[in-house]
Amino acid sequence: MPTATGAALSARLRGTDQVCLCFFGDGTANCGPFHESLNLAAVWRLPVIFLCENNGYAMCSAQARTTSVADIASRAASYCMPGIVVDGQDVLAVHEAVSTAVARARASQGPSLVEAKTYRYCDHQEGLEYPPYRSEEEVASWRARTQ
Repeated sequence: MPTATGAALSARLRGTDQVCLCFFGDGTANCGPFHESLNLAAVWRLPVIFLCENNGYAMCSAQARTTSVADIASRAASYCMPGIVVDGQDVLAVHEAVSTAVARARASQGPSLVEAKTYRYCDHQEGLEYPPYRSEEEVASWRARTQ
């Protein structure tokens, strides 16, 4: 995220219409560089879009157990930038949300935070031995959405 913020600053200083798109997971939203990057990008109104791929789990920790807010996008208000929640499994909805954010950035209106709510069907890492952190019913209900 700091690198994306720097890339956006570079685009601004070079006078291009480039926009940096930074992908990260929901667990990252609880780390210092998330807040530092959003704050600096907002203060300098940089052309960067922070796109959170929120699958509900930071490795094997449920978001509800590690994050104080239901929507990570709500944190954007702290930095006076738009925070948009979108169905991350709907490619057209994601395209629309990101396109709107790109237009804002190119109009010198600063950064945006887009949260794409999605799901990870497999474990974060293969071969780890730890207690199951989600039920088979949960995985099945998400699979049913895409069939």
